[in-house]
Amino acid sequence: MLFAFAAVPAVLCQFWTSPPESRHIHVEAFRYGKEPSVIRCNRGDTLHLTFSSRDTGHSFFLEEFDIDAKISPANRNVQLFRATRPEEPSRSVEEVVFTAEHPGWLRYVVSKSQYRCHVWCGPMHAFEHGNLVIWPNTLLCAAFGLLIGIPFVGFLSLRPYLSGSMPVPLTDGRSKGWDMFRRMPWLKTLLKRRELQVALITITMAALYMVILTSLFGTKVAGRNFGVMVTWVIWLFLLTVVITPLGGRAWCTVCPLPIVGESLQRLAIFDVRKGKTAGTRNRYFGLNLAWPQWLSNDWPRTFIFLCLGTVSAALVAIPRFTGWIILGLVVVSTVMALVWRHRAFCSYLCPVTAFISLYSKPAKLALRAADHDVCAKCKVHSCLKGSGKGWACPYELCIAEVNDNDYCGVCLECIRTCPYENVTLQWRPFAQESVVHSAGQAWLAMGMLVLGATYSLIHLGHWPWLRDCVNVIDKHNWGLFFLYAGVLWSVALVGLPGLMLLLAAWGRRLGGIGNSAWSSMLASTGALVPMGLMLWIAFAIPMLLVNVSFVQQSLSDPFGWNWDLFGTAGMAWRQVWPSAIPWLQVASLLAGLGYGLRAAWRAWLGMSETPRAALWGMMPLSVFLVSFTGYFVWFFAN
Repeated sequence: MLFAFAAVPAVLCQFWTSPPESRHIHVEAFRYGKEPSVIRCNRGDTLHLTFSSRDTGHSFFLEEFDIDAKISPANRNVQLFRATRPEEPSRSVEEVVFTAEHPGWLRYVVSKSQYRCHVWCGPMHAFEHGNLVIWPNTLLCAAFGLLIGIPFVGFLSLRPYLSGSMPVPLTDGRSKGWDMFRRMPWLKTLLKRRELQVALITITMAALYMVILTSLFGTKVAGRNFGVMVTWVIWLFLLTVVITPLGGRAWCTVCPLPIVGESLQRLAIFDVRKGKTAGTRNRYFGLNLAWPQWLSNDWPRTFIFLCLGTVSAALVAIPRFTGWIILGLVVVSTVMALVWRHRAFCSYLCPVTAFISLYSKPAKLALRAADHDVCAKCKVHSCLKGSGKGWACPYELCIAEVNDNDYCGVCLECIRTCPYENVTLQWRPFAQESVVHSAGQAWLAMGMLVLGATYSLIHLGHWPWLRDCVNVIDKHNWGLFFLYAGVLWSVALVGLPGLMLLLAAWGRRLGGIGNSAWSSMLASTGALVPMGLMLWIAFAIPMLLVNVSFVQQSLSDPFGWNWDLFGTAGMAWRQVWPSAIPWLQVASLLAGLGYGLRAAWRAWLGMSETPRAALWGMMPLSVFLVSFTGYFVWFFAN
């Protein structure tokens, strides 16, 4: 049925085409954008493009059509290169002519391409791009069909519960999955060995300090700087698209940020010190103060992440900003380890933890107690207090109380300390957790969704005026920047929460539900967790696929000092499957809608007396989820 909802509009739109015609379009390049920023045409149209520049040299790089036109402010003609063969001689032409049609079967499915600039013109150069959209837009039509089909099929799947022919499941929908240690006993043996974890941390620490050095002392061109490429292309992609959705907080297992401080706190790397410090059975050094109770929540890292998110454009565009921020995080985490006990920085302040703690909820990997009955009989609580085999939990958790992924940093110490071998890793279906436990976590979920949407609009959108709002680097638009920051914080902290509260109040009235609007709103924000994660994945996908060549260049010449360690410093820019990027982004969004609607159903089912009341209660939230997804489907596809 879902296939039919996608296929029917995708096929029908092929017949809504206009006869091909010639279009004469003048493209004006400037820092940092193109005018027009969107070129719309029909399949088979012949496009005659002429060019000019407002300021300095630019290019019109359209890889799918093998075009790289170098634009000079002093010449009406452009130097036309082949994007796939840049070593071939260029041609001086007054206009670039090509047919807006992809070869073979791609002509039916590829409707959107991005034209970019391949001449560095300033720190915000990476954001200079526009869109070529060819009708019929198969992706857009198929996606809008699914936008209707996903809620419809979801409603049909609920009919047995609504009619009473099938009892409503009493669980919250979470599945234990299968026990990885039982199926792969060698894995437990491997993870118990501290040497493996130390080796992996050594690798990440080496990468971290190389990032700091190259960011601070390397080239100022972000696209050729090793630190920027590793942090905002490789690491961001892996963390968002691979590690967090699959492994939850597995990054915390090998994160290099707290290691210096933790090593000073323990004065050990491989050994475990027995003793008595702050109620544990291990010997720690430093002040070992308890973290203030009033800060033991999600609010501090939510605000820190919002602060960094507000200045994200500068972090990406200016390598030194990236270096100083990372170095600052290392220093803060080290100092805090000498003052406060365990990993207080990771638990309450780390901006990376803000992201992965929230979005580890839907992840497939979970660290849990194998048998809660065994934990109930345990009197020693070695997982919490430590033992001679391992350190006390750095996150101050008892494995019996770990029922969600958000607060456990998968440090592996409980696997080593448990005398009953009662700790295991579970591999479970995706998006089994979405329960929000506190107001701080609810605001974190809403803030992350707002930031994901904002990043997509600014970094991937085609509107130069929007990028100007964050460009304080060379345009010094401080007035626009403070306006942007005010709007961002207002929407994240007031606007979206206010909307969610209205939707919850409307839903409880429709469903006749006795819960307060406030508690209904907090429960409803669980639906934003899978939605937000899939939006962030859609944002991160082009970061790697577009910039792979620049990563290879920076690996060969990390400081931009004309090195060529691996023979790739001078390689040509080639994107990885650029025509597939919109498809991957839209697929991610639609998956997020499906998981978000399921989370909304489970949240309202837990607050309602009957399935029918839950269905009516979730209706306003569902309309918001579908509308939000619909807008970003249009954004990424059209």
